[in-house]
Amino acid sequence: MLKKLRRKFIAVVMGVAAALLLAVFAVLVVSMETGMRRQSEEMLNQALNRRVWQGEDHKEEPGSKPVLPPEGKGPNHQESRFPCFTVLVKNDGTVNLGDRAEILLQYFEAEGLAALAREVAQREDFSGSLSAYRLRYAKKSGENGTVIAFADSSAEYNSLGELVKNSLIVGSVTLLLLFGASLLLARWAVRPVENAWSQQKQFVGDASHELKTPLTVILSNAEMLLSHPEEKPERWAKNILAEAQRMKELTQELLTLARSEDNAYAPVMERMDLSYLVTDSVLSFEPAAFESGHELSQQIEPGLFLLGNAAGLSQLCGILLENALQYAAPGGKIRVELQAAGKLARLSVSNEGEPIPPEELPRIFERFYRSDPSRHGEGHGLGLAIARQLAELHKGKIWAESGEMGNRFVVTLPGVKAE
Repeated sequence: MLKKLRRKFIAVVMGVAAALLLAVFAVLVVSMETGMRRQSEEMLNQALNRRVWQGEDHKEEPGSKPVLPPEGKGPNHQESRFPCFTVLVKNDGTVNLGDRAEILLQYFEAEGLAALAREVAQREDFSGSLSAYRLRYAKKSGENGTVIAFADSSAEYNSLGELVKNSLIVGSVTLLLLFGASLLLARWAVRPVENAWSQQKQFVGDASHELKTPLTVILSNAEMLLSHPEEKPERWAKNILAEAQRMKELTQELLTLARSEDNAYAPVMERMDLSYLVTDSVLSFEPAAFESGHELSQQIEPGLFLLGNAAGLSQLCGILLENALQYAAPGGKIRVELQAAGKLARLSVSNEGEPIPPEELPRIFERFYRSDPSRHGEGHGLGLAIARQLAELHKGKIWAESGEMGNRFVVTLPGVKAE
């Protein structure tokens, strides 16, 4: 699946890049062709106006030089940028080649050029192009005949051909470089999906493993009940009840974790007294701390309010307190602190116990992750993962600190207001 996703990503990138390059090159070619055509048409009009300025009936003897207007005079006088010449096709069909007709005489014989001029003179349009001869023309009709101006567009065709060739070379090189870059980008872009896919596979495997044990116990005890109906089933029934309760807790934790990761699930946020909520959570854990022989102390700044979900934050506090009790050293102290830090509320729960190894600190918030077997408790390894999701749901952060004196879990929540 991931390989197919990478291929689709590369195909999309290359398709978009090719379309953009094609659009850019098309705009360049069209712009260049339009600009050169306009210049050619300007030259044709200038040559046509110059011939008209001389007079349509001006007689030119074969081999004689044309009469040109004085320098700086005449309509639209400008230096020609395209090879241009004029021809007069008289009413009787004779053709008078004008100035600069020698431009095409190296490609046409005089008779062939004259026949081409008569053909153009008979056309109804006043301007156009002759692609087969790479010529543009414009004409004006008068009493004595039709004046036709021709322009050689070979340079235009050559320039456009050169532009297309260079565009193909530049485009090919660009696409090759982009293909190499897209391979790297595909790996980078798909990496989050790959991580999510790996985590999902691990999650399914871990959940299956966690559910396998209680299901095995339930099935074995149910078989014992069926195979020994004469004996008292109380012991087996208690085992079934205990494992069923464990499965219920696990599925509830999985449901909580799934909901906290679902963007569509939006818990109700309301203004709440965080100081009161943390104090209430600590009070509810005092009996458990007393029974286990731990000293539970608190330092809670009063009057801290924020916008949050009371049930979610209460669960977050409960997870941290339960984790502190579970891994505290025998007779070790547990301390809960809540204070304002600017616009943040900083909640910390610390205990005296065996330090968490540095290599385990980044992983303790992963689902189903539990450290060394000697430190395993009765949980399923989902509590801290749920705590992280609840903190992120409130746009907060959670992390763990460890040292020789014990471990500390810290949560910061934004938007706090002291009253």
